Amino acid sequence: MARSVFDGLNEVDVISVNTMMYSYAQNGLGREALELFERMMNLGLQANDVTVLSVLLACNNSGLVDEGCEFFESFRKGKVVLTNDHYACMVDMLGRAGRLDEAERLVNEVVNPDLVLWRTLLSACKIHRNVEMAERVIEMKSDMRGMKLKKSPAMSWVDVDRETHTFMAGDLFSHPNSEQILETLEELIKKAKKMGYVEDKSCVFQDMEESAKERSLHQHSEKLAIAFAVRRNAGGSIRILKNLRVCVDCHSWIKIVSRVIKREIICRDSKRFHHFRDGSCSCRDYW
Repeated sequence: MARSVFDGLNEVDVISVNTMMYSYAQNGLGREALELFERMMNLGLQANDVTVLSVLLACNNSGLVDEGCEFFESFRKGKVVLTNDHYACMVDMLGRAGRLDEAERLVNEVVNPDLVLWRTLLSACKIHRNVEMAERVIEMKSDMRGMKLKKSPAMSWVDVDRETHTFMAGDLFSHPNSEQILETLEELIKKAKKMGYVEDKSCVFQDMEESAKERSLHQHSEKLAIAFAVRRNAGGSIRILKNLRVCVDCHSWIKIVSRVIKREIICRDSKRFHHFRDGSCSCRDYW
């Protein structure tokens, strides 16, 4: 629908192109975003900082690492002043691709690296189990006054019958329908396991027993939100919003649940949109 509106414009400008490109980028449609960028250049429109961010995000969310690096180098030689947001996008792209040394060098190039940059690099260290670099990153962060490592609590929101319901990881009893939610969640987990779901306990970093790790994974906020929506039997797609990046375990679980309930589940996490349909995700397991 958004593209239909865009194509119906009598005249496009930087704002309209940027908006469409950023939308493509957030949904993992990198090639479509880059095609628009090429069209923008052919029209003689002047790129701005949002254009640069949209292009880099499009490459990042689609795994187009080499293309992203080429664009970044060309942008550095251009007229647009690159910000920490642009560098953070590149650090995330390189980090998720396992190119941690390049990502670290990029952070060190920034005159005043902020908390987001260090967190992004630290996240990549966690993904690839690079303890040595993670310790170095934490030391660098500790030297920066006023910056703390405190992590925001994981929360998810779901709209059902025009009401927004909030769920926090591990908070099992604050919702008025908690008993029914947990009952439905247990049913969904059992059905998912029959279809091949196995808890990914590597997503739990606390030192606890294996059974406790399973319980911890079952209590993630997006699982609670989805169980509530299924319990309420809301029609159409289930749409949830999460304030952090969805973990590997929840991503695998939601893929299977979308097949179990035969409905689309759309999750907007801190990084992008995930469209889960019939056991697969639009991100192609790259996020």
